Amino acid sequence: MTGNSAYRCTLVSDIDMKRCRSILLILCLPLVGIGCSENSPDDGFAGPCVVTYGDEVLHIDEASGSATSAIIGQLELSSFVVNGQVRTSEEVVAQRQSNVVLDGELLRCTLPCSFGTESGQWEFTALAPGYLPTGQSATAEYATVSGGCPSFGTDGTHISAVLDEAGG
Repeated sequence: MTGNSAYRCTLVSDIDMKRCRSILLILCLPLVGIGCSENSPDDGFAGPCVVTYGDEVLHIDEASGSATSAIIGQLELSSFVVNGQVRTSEEVVAQRQSNVVLDGELLRCTLPCSFGTESGQWEFTALAPGYLPTGQSATAEYATVSGGCPSFGTDGTHISAVLDEAGG
């Protein structure tokens, strides 16, 4: 009888282990596809969706004065707001930038310059010697986005900045 009792304990343990493994498998299976969209091609990737960037999302190609149309070669940029959220200058250039130097809370931009990877509505202030701090606004997007999950963004938005002259 003690043999049957020991067998019964082992049998119950085996059944519980199988049940436990089945429940664990059922709970973990949906995690394999997290982050991938239904539209994405079967690209062999599992896990969170990865977005990579081959370009900055916002390019300032040139700058000029509003009254004189004088060409400005370097800008100081500050007070960034992206999609309604305040962003530090460091956050703006964290992933990608070109011809930009971080100087405290300022970005010193030698034109043409580019920065950022976050698509959407960008607002910031531009300043240059002889010009007033002038608000800039642009909708920045990648013209080319390849893939679904993962995806790759290129061909950011190009803008021209216009600053108001001081004393004018």
